[in-house]
Amino acid sequence: METIYDTLFDNPAILPSRECLAFKNRRFSFADVRGRATRLANALTALGVVKGDRVVVLLHNCNEFVEAFYAITSIGALIVPLNWRLHPNEHIALMKDCLPKAIISEREFIDLLARATREIGSLDTVITTSLPKGGANLNYEELVSSASEAPLSRAVVGSNEASIIYTSGTTGLPKGAVLTHANYLADHDNVGSFAELDAGSVNLQTSPLYHAASMHTFMHVTFGGRTVMTPKFEADEALSLIEREKVTYMFGVPTVIYALLDHPDIGKFDLGSLKTFSYGAAPMSEARFQEAVRVFGYIFIHAYGMTESSSHCSLLGKEEHKYLTGSVGRGLKHSQVKIVDSAGKDAPAGEIGEMVISGAQVMSRYWNRPDATAEALIDGWLHSGDLGMADAEGFLYVKDRKRDMIISGGVNLYPREMEEVIAGHPAVAEVAVYGVPDEKWGEAIAASVVLRSGRSASAEEIREFVGGHLARFKIPRVVTFAGELPKNPSGKVLKRVLQENYQLSRT
Repeated sequence: METIYDTLFDNPAILPSRECLAFKNRRFSFADVRGRATRLANALTALGVVKGDRVVVLLHNCNEFVEAFYAITSIGALIVPLNWRLHPNEHIALMKDCLPKAIISEREFIDLLARATREIGSLDTVITTSLPKGGANLNYEELVSSASEAPLSRAVVGSNEASIIYTSGTTGLPKGAVLTHANYLADHDNVGSFAELDAGSVNLQTSPLYHAASMHTFMHVTFGGRTVMTPKFEADEALSLIEREKVTYMFGVPTVIYALLDHPDIGKFDLGSLKTFSYGAAPMSEARFQEAVRVFGYIFIHAYGMTESSSHCSLLGKEEHKYLTGSVGRGLKHSQVKIVDSAGKDAPAGEIGEMVISGAQVMSRYWNRPDATAEALIDGWLHSGDLGMADAEGFLYVKDRKRDMIISGGVNLYPREMEEVIAGHPAVAEVAVYGVPDEKWGEAIAASVVLRSGRSASAEEIREFVGGHLARFKIPRVVTFAGELPKNPSGKVLKRVLQENYQLSRT
């Protein structure tokens, strides 16, 4: 198999009558998903979507998202999934960057869709789910049910671009990582082979599909397995589904694992079917990991990667967790990860340097950002910005995060974006945003603010101001005020000092 098209439409691992997807009270066989994706693809083609066009998908987890993924990519267009948690201003900014030909969305975003129709010149078609017939937008179900059932022809090759996945922005507008069909297949094989997936595997998808975690659902299609999907993660529902659906595989960030462990009735559920629990985005504390092992056993695999590497580039296996706590494993079948020094030369074992990645799963480029692409991709190696080390056997350890990045609940948040918004408040002279420890989420957002002379503002006023521009999850939980910010001789704010001061204030 070479393309995403092949994984659904020309895949010997798939038995058409077998169940592919369960969502809410609906169940879809592989034949159902093929048929609905085919009709949607034909409908998009009839509406003028051609190879290379971008189609934005703004949906919560649902069967329509999965159908759209295969329909859009199979005709050679690029799917652009957007985070539904973003502020409308952020959605519009991303659409102005990728200039979509069409949007597939839902009732919740009807006001945004009207605005997008006015402001995005490239936008010809808006398709909505859960809306009555007869409006200005096309109804998804009506479109799919009335479209041609003519089989699709293979319109793509592995090197063709398949998606634009926007990362969190470090300096204003987020960068769009462009992934190819070959990138997706390499990632599926990387993880699927490692986790020994097959047609009997059952995935529980509670993570949002707009995120790179969508790979877990698409990977199961590639291996002929099935996915049970929920609109969002809820511990009680997840535990019930593991038991009822005999789930064998699940991905979750550490906060998801903690929520399961803290469920008061976890002992009442039969979780024996679960064979693999993949986690990533942040490490688990040793104490909580040992608690997880007591409940689930040694079924955990720890992933390291980034959107630009199609999500995964190294994994620590189940047995390796017994003696390599804290490691993110070694490079996978289609990927290589090494540590380089400041001169770009291979660092010796035990020495800290930058983690760089190569292989078939590395993105082709950043959308519309040749400068950022040249900075990230050097001589075939993706420079992660993460600091790490490798031991004598090649096992990798992440020693520091990307500069200043905050990871809250497994979501990457970059301070510069919040700083730019807060700096726009008329009372603010200077601001620094940084991460502080949080028992539930791993890290929370904190902001230290220097006010302009003669001006005043409260912490709640700053928080409300951010909420008027960015998504709720980007609002600082902690806002403090200072006469000045600590800086080094070159004028750079010393955020580590701010973090240490916060810790001292809590003791």
